[in-house]
Amino acid sequence: VDLVRKRGIPCVEGNHDAGVNGRMPVGHFREPNQSVIQWTRDHLTPDNLAFLQSLPLILDASCLPPTTNPACRQAGTNTPTTILFVHSSPIEPEKWTYLNSAVKCRQVMEQVDADLVFVGHTHIQGFVAAELGVFGFEKGERYVVNPGAVGQNRDGDPRAGYAMLDLDAWTCDFHKISYPVQETLDAYRSLGMDAATGRRLLHV
Repeated sequence: VDLVRKRGIPCVEGNHDAGVNGRMPVGHFREPNQSVIQWTRDHLTPDNLAFLQSLPLILDASCLPPTTNPACRQAGTNTPTTILFVHSSPIEPEKWTYLNSAVKCRQVMEQVDADLVFVGHTHIQGFVAAELGVFGFEKGERYVVNPGAVGQNRDGDPRAGYAMLDLDAWTCDFHKISYPVQETLDAYRSLGMDAATGRRLLHV
């Protein structure tokens, strides 16, 4: 949280943030998440807890600083690209719906005006076009995009996942990068967590 705040990285609230900051009851979660959420609550500084409590459920591109604002005009057109960021779904985001199928993604895109909707929650990389039969990332189409996750990847690959969006070239590329999983597991153990809990948290 210190790092995110120091770098001024725009964020949205996720369901575990909501558990930590009190928006969602801890009983909503299963173990070991309940214990980890309580541990996090006990160790966050008041300023960092206040930061998590201030996070919006939805962020649109117009809210981002100019240096990172992707709401530029699509290459060769006068049409601005509209982008939403949300952890679960832009439709009733507080319900923490999993957009885990193409059908669910297209239902969402029928109800929003954005060109791109970036989501998390499933921790699985990929994009789904609003238009049935569109499989590539094509200019003029609308998409739900999941960039993946750093930790707890649920595709069998423990590497950190992220996406690079280039609106000038109109490309969205997915990447995986190795990070020190064992070092993270060792850090968990130093905090009093057993090895099995640490491995469950990282999905390794």
